[in-house]
Amino acid sequence: MYWVFATLYTFFTIIIAQLIIEQNLRIIFYLAMILLFASLNNVYYSIKYYINLRNHKGIKGDRGDPGEPGQDGSNGVCVKSKTCGIVNCRKMIMNSLEKLDSDYEKINENIKDNLELSVSQKDKKAVMDKYINILLPQCESFEEGVDKFKQIIDVTIKN
Repeated sequence: MYWVFATLYTFFTIIIAQLIIEQNLRIIFYLAMILLFASLNNVYYSIKYYINLRNHKGIKGDRGDPGEPGQDGSNGVCVKSKTCGIVNCRKMIMNSLEKLDSDYEKINENIKDNLELSVSQKDKKAVMDKYINILLPQCESFEEGVDKFKQIIDVTIKN
């Protein structure tokens, strides 16, 4: 497309220059057409360069200065509602079970390390998951505190 434009531009410039009779004006006309051609080339290549580079990511710059620290999060205490229960029940139950049963702790470590579980470990994990799923709704609505609920877990595991 570009070469068609350049050829037609040159062709029409020569034809129009033949209409000019005086030699000095013809030279001025040719010089003006060369400057116009250079300007149009500059516009064409600038647009083409922009189109090619607009979607490319540049070189990653240096990391900026750290911002202001944000507000501290909540400490997990229910302020507005007495029915919110214990915060993060699943984690609390799993930690309690790991303290009471070292095999369950090893199973969770194997899962974190992406190691394959044996059949007996899979069975124990399934039993513990069922137990956790039974305790979760009770924990979420429990209002007497974490320590009291941990005592309930200890009693039910020992029985």
